[in-house]
Amino acid sequence: MSQNLKDPRGPVSRLDTEQRILEAARRLFMERGFSAVSGDLLCKEARTSKTSLYKYFGDMVGVLTAVVSQEGDLFDLKIDTSPDTEEAFWAALTGYGTRLLTLLNSPFCIQLDRMIHEESRGNPELAQGFYDSAYGKGHDDLTHLIAHGQAKGFVSQDVSAEDLADHLVCMWEGLRWVRTRLRLTDTPYESPQDWSAHCVNVLFSAELQAD
Repeated sequence: MSQNLKDPRGPVSRLDTEQRILEAARRLFMERGFSAVSGDLLCKEARTSKTSLYKYFGDMVGVLTAVVSQEGDLFDLKIDTSPDTEEAFWAALTGYGTRLLTLLNSPFCIQLDRMIHEESRGNPELAQGFYDSAYGKGHDDLTHLIAHGQAKGFVSQDVSAEDLADHLVCMWEGLRWVRTRLRLTDTPYESPQDWSAHCVNVLFSAELQAD
């Protein structure tokens, strides 16, 4: 091999090790909760050394932060924030709610939410990072969509788009999500599409009845 060429196995090996750690951590955190997973157990499951663990992630909180950051991508629901027609606007609004509630129905998302709440007291930065990349981003996207609807005249309520987005997300999640977080039920939404449409119809009843 030429002296001027770098062996590509170095970077690949590091990425492989990091990914093994994240995959093992994701599985263990979901099965046992963060506090029950030690560095020794994680390294055993990831087939790596504690030296690598601390080199790449700093500590176990760093591992959890990396896992949460990675999972925040799940909440990127690809909302169209500038539909051209009124029909497309209402379809985009209801469709976003359907995708959100379908995601919240997934066992992984339910367990992730519970874990974040359990760890938020000791790791507020973790909770903030998860909120910003997940719920916060979704709220921003929804706010932009509703603001577009107001600008186009599809939404006539004299309420800020940010507040309307807040109201709608609260309606979508409702006590169903609270009961699931408290482990009183396993599946919060029997029909995500129907519940999404119902909440949109209730919050924007004046606009929809005028159509």
